[in-house]
Amino acid sequence: MTTAMADVAVILLVGLLLSPLRTRLRQPVVVGEIAVGVILGPSVLGLFPGDLPHLLFPPEARVHLLGIAQLGIVFTLFAAGWELDLKQLHGRVRVVLAVTVTSVAVPLACAAVLAAALTVGRPHLVGGAGSPVLLTVFLSIVLSATALSVMARIVGENRLQATRTGAMAAACGALTDLAVWCAVACLAPAAHGDGASHLALALVELACYSAGMAFLVRPLLRRLLRRPAGGGHPSLALLALGSGVLLSGWTASFLGVHPAVGAFAFGLVMPRDAAQELRQAVEAPLRNAGALLVPVFFALTGLSVDLGGLGFAGLAAALVVLAVIWGGKFAGVRIGARLVGVPRREAVAVGVLLNTKGLGEVLILTIGRDLGIIGDRLFTILLVAAVSATLPVNPIIRRLTRSPEAAAGTAVLPHQQAAVGGSVGTDDAHRA
Repeated sequence: MTTAMADVAVILLVGLLLSPLRTRLRQPVVVGEIAVGVILGPSVLGLFPGDLPHLLFPPEARVHLLGIAQLGIVFTLFAAGWELDLKQLHGRVRVVLAVTVTSVAVPLACAAVLAAALTVGRPHLVGGAGSPVLLTVFLSIVLSATALSVMARIVGENRLQATRTGAMAAACGALTDLAVWCAVACLAPAAHGDGASHLALALVELACYSAGMAFLVRPLLRRLLRRPAGGGHPSLALLALGSGVLLSGWTASFLGVHPAVGAFAFGLVMPRDAAQELRQAVEAPLRNAGALLVPVFFALTGLSVDLGGLGFAGLAAALVVLAVIWGGKFAGVRIGARLVGVPRREAVAVGVLLNTKGLGEVLILTIGRDLGIIGDRLFTILLVAAVSATLPVNPIIRRLTRSPEAAAGTAVLPHQQAAVGGSVGTDDAHRA
């Protein structure tokens, strides 16, 4: 355990050293965290003699690091679920639904083509559980997913909180996030199902779990988070919620789903009308705990990724996947925006913002690899493509929003500004 503690310190210090460069390049935190994992893994540190990654992260230490990483993921996904506010859809349901549906439908079609090409042309990249249908569903999740917290940080940096662009991107991202994590919850039962009856039983169990969270846990949480009458209530609420997040993650794991899905569900049923001071006292410590521990997850991911082993063919495949990610998502947004009459420049900005990837996408890729849907090499290809998709988002948005035409074309009505600013501001406070 002492070796694991030293390893955590090394991971955090390397991230600290990379922070000035990341900030200078205007990249979100998640890009720096993934870079730390790549540097400490075989891709960089492994190039030196002596098998340094193995010496620095011995197998006995990795067991402890995996537990630490799980805690970081659970607390981070809980905060993401609590910050997901579907009230952003108010007054924009038709537009948001149209853009969200097409921004998921087009990547789904692209995923079907990509899955067919992999199954026929590169079957060695597909895992043992990767049937064509399951692979299509998994790839559609990867292609459709958007890192809402990272996107919200970019929206905040470019002062788009009170614009139609920022509001639409946040609302579409929230709806996509909800659909993506519901689909992720069904991945494990589908991958491990011995037949239709087993899959149906697993889905019934998940439905019962969801109903229990909505109709039993949510009312209890509402009572717990009422404005406190005594001074010690916030600390008691913190202990209660911390226990609840872990129990929800354990329950999801017991049902065969990743604990992160249970943590996200617990955050999703949290009441949004809790007193602000109580919410800050409860949410901030759990979110910060996740932010402190999540770099361990990226370091462990980096230890399993060897970019040097990709070769020219692997890099070419990553470029193809990157083009599919960007092209599918962007085309989907443009089609939906055209159907409902969204201005072209605004639709372009939303299409760019929704191509942001982050922790959720890396976690989804890890789940797919652990379930045997994809192999290690395809995992690396998809990881490189997902990270690369995020790199140009902030520079492009900065360029799009510099012109007076963009500023004039994205203003929202005055009565919407407070709601939009509040919802995005909350995400902006989240670790990006």
